[in-house]
Amino acid sequence: MHPPNRNRHGERKPWVLLFLFAVMAAQAAATPPTFIPWRSLHNPVLSYPHWSIKDAAMAYRRGVFYVFFSAFYQDHGRVRSHVAEVSTRDFKSYSQPILDFDGERAGWIGMCSPDVQKVGKVWELSFNSWGDDPERPDQLFYMTSRDLVHWSARHRLAPNLTAGQGVIDLSVTQTPSGYYAIWKQGRNPRQMRPRLATAPHLDGPWRFVGSGYPSLLMADGRENGLIHENFEFVWIGGVLHLLSSDYPHGHHEYLYTLLKPSRPLEWGKGFELKIPGQSFNRLVHCDAAALYDWRRYDGHFYMIYAGRNEQTTYLHRGWNRLGLARSKDLHHWVPAGWPR
Repeated sequence: MHPPNRNRHGERKPWVLLFLFAVMAAQAAATPPTFIPWRSLHNPVLSYPHWSIKDAAMAYRRGVFYVFFSAFYQDHGRVRSHVAEVSTRDFKSYSQPILDFDGERAGWIGMCSPDVQKVGKVWELSFNSWGDDPERPDQLFYMTSRDLVHWSARHRLAPNLTAGQGVIDLSVTQTPSGYYAIWKQGRNPRQMRPRLATAPHLDGPWRFVGSGYPSLLMADGRENGLIHENFEFVWIGGVLHLLSSDYPHGHHEYLYTLLKPSRPLEWGKGFELKIPGQSFNRLVHCDAAALYDWRRYDGHFYMIYAGRNEQTTYLHRGWNRLGLARSKDLHHWVPAGWPR
């Protein structure tokens, strides 16, 4: 006698094959797709042979990650900074640039330092002009999109507060009462300070919050004595935080917490987010990073950051490449491909 699920020739009966196929299809449908294929990644996750890329930011929409960064490369007779965007599903293969602009046609030397935030039903991309032109100080800009691919025209942000000032590293977020914007202002290193402004709408009118000078304090209630730049607003558990790349003595990432919503100039509980070095970032481990609370997808925070091994090329910024790290508690970070 032959087995009940096979015919007399030893072949599986058609209904058995259909049943097995249905079971396998059900199992595949029940298995959630991998959010990020972490075990197969290694840093740097994004690099270009003739571009130095830093000031990264990310957005996630419908299974696709959109990565933004400053791209320094030779263009029209000099190294310029460009705001660039690419997309990826796995941090292994990437699209051609969705955005790659330097503002030269509008009379700017370059564009730099993108940050992307979801505000209401649209995505807001903020950035600044670049080049330290003494006759045309760097200014702040934003664009909007509903799909992270098709973007509006550039708009100035808070020109009533920044005209004639050198301002960079803009980040914007939406709150129940309107919008906050933070940026770094000043040219002299001893006078560079963060400024905080608010507005009922993205297009204004913008005004400084109180004095406009927020205090960024460590857990001991003191300043860390460093210059703050490359800001990013981060919401964690309904509480607003601020990520800052602080220097000199290298670049290090610090996270601060808005202590009371009623006192938006007071930020505290600061601590450093320490990223281990790898082969691509021995000199500067982590610069100009962006932080994302993606625990709802796989239980982790993710940080994208620039690293380098020298800082003589690309106008002494070095050849920067992008790394990715994750953590479950914000204190213990594992870079992609660690310990390679």
